Amino acid sequence: MIRPVAAGLVLACSLVLTGVDATPPISITGQLLAYQDGFVFFTTGDGFRLAPGVQIVNEQTHKASTHAPKARDYARATFNASGEVVEIDLSNKPYPVGPLPESAAAFAVTISSPVPNPDLGVSAPTTVNGVTEQFTGKPVLVKFSVQVPPTTPINAQVYIATDQSDWNPQSILMDRVDALHFQVIRRIASGTILHFLYTRGSLQTEEVAANGLAMKPRVLTINDSDTNSTNSVVAGWADSNQNGILSQPSIFPTPYNPAPFPNLPHGEPTPHS
Repeated sequence: MIRPVAAGLVLACSLVLTGVDATPPISITGQLLAYQDGFVFFTTGDGFRLAPGVQIVNEQTHKASTHAPKARDYARATFNASGEVVEIDLSNKPYPVGPLPESAAAFAVTISSPVPNPDLGVSAPTTVNGVTEQFTGKPVLVKFSVQVPPTTPINAQVYIATDQSDWNPQSILMDRVDALHFQVIRRIASGTILHFLYTRGSLQTEEVAANGLAMKPRVLTINDSDTNSTNSVVAGWADSNQNGILSQPSIFPTPYNPAPFPNLPHGEPTPHS
């Protein structure tokens, strides 16, 4: 009778182990926004840390992909038990894009706690808006997202002008997500107090307040978390009034804005100072 009992125990253990192995791994699907610096970001705004040696696979052939993930690729990300992405399956057909499942929400780096960088010195405490913070100066991935007005030309490109670039209106080109939404990711040192405005490529087409008047630059303080993000809504552009009619030009060409008169009749010379 000993052998049957032992066999039964072995069978039971085998069933338990089989049940564990059969548990499907946690994964999410969507469209990529960025793949860089050890992180992968989806257009939904969710970002995740990559595991060392992450596998990039072609979903159709089930073999190693011949190209690295890039913006607008459709992808499935599969996680290990530590919440790192161990495999990315790239597809030339759209994957479903939906809310982040609860099973993967804990893996998102956007909600991870700040991690000190031992390779960098710690700066002196800085007080911002009455709150005292301490920054290491480490590079931080910052995601900018913006919604533009429906009157924005369908072929428009959207940029970010910052005080770090002397307000060059074409400093940072954003990626189009859909007709009204643009996003981009940049590395910025923690502790930076960034002043910025959105433009369509010139001083005449920078964003304005809801009343049509010039607005103060937006302000973003980069903290020490793994990633930072900012979501904005552009109320209007400087070359449009509240009725969406283009206003008259009032500035002269500059090196950053060589053609500030896009609405002149065809064949008319550009005014010069």
